[in-house]
Amino acid sequence: MSKNTILQPIKSFLDYVSFNLQYELMLLSFRGKNRKEVFDDIYYRNRWGDRESVSGRGSNLQQTLVIIKKIPVLLEKLDVKTMLDAPCGDFYWLKEAQLNLDRYIGCDIVAELVTENQRRYGNETREFINLDLATDALPQVDLIFCRDCLVHLSFKDALAVIKNFKKSKSQYLLTTTYPGILENKDIVTGDWRAIDLQLPPYNFPDMLEIIDEETTERKDYKQKSLGLWKLSDIEL
Repeated sequence: MSKNTILQPIKSFLDYVSFNLQYELMLLSFRGKNRKEVFDDIYYRNRWGDRESVSGRGSNLQQTLVIIKKIPVLLEKLDVKTMLDAPCGDFYWLKEAQLNLDRYIGCDIVAELVTENQRRYGNETREFINLDLATDALPQVDLIFCRDCLVHLSFKDALAVIKNFKKSKSQYLLTTTYPGILENKDIVTGDWRAIDLQLPPYNFPDMLEIIDEETTERKDYKQKSLGLWKLSDIEL
């Protein structure tokens, strides 16, 4: 047995311990920060560490192959002509989808990201704006698309965002949910956990439609999905 063969399990264990320690230190640094400070930190430090997208592994092209094709089909079925992408992140994968929209609005809390998106992708039907989803006035649209957002927010922040979505008087919400998990757990904003929006404290009604993303990003949460609701049916 070679020396490398003996040392590899030890190295793997030390790498695992080091990663988890760094992650816990990151979460400790988020306590006491507001939402903008947290997500600015994640953006500027590339905390989610994907090689393709600063929005993380879930936003690379491999993990979005299915929804790049299925989202346009759903929008056409619902006759959606205006959409708010909340948050839009770096717009890395959604730029590949054939969205037949009269108006697309991407918004994000990270100002520099919004400026770069507008420079690269903005046009007469596509606009990027800097917003805090929990507190700023949102445009009224046919559909709000909110992928990989509420999973990173504390209960308090997530509920504030959903209430603000409803306040916009928009019609539909298409958002990330993990049907079948046992319970929702609270976190510090900037962390991550799977959520099922039909469980407390969200208590959403039955979905109108569901898209299984068929991702391979995580083996412990297989059914990452996009659920569709009418915002008027959501009671908070």
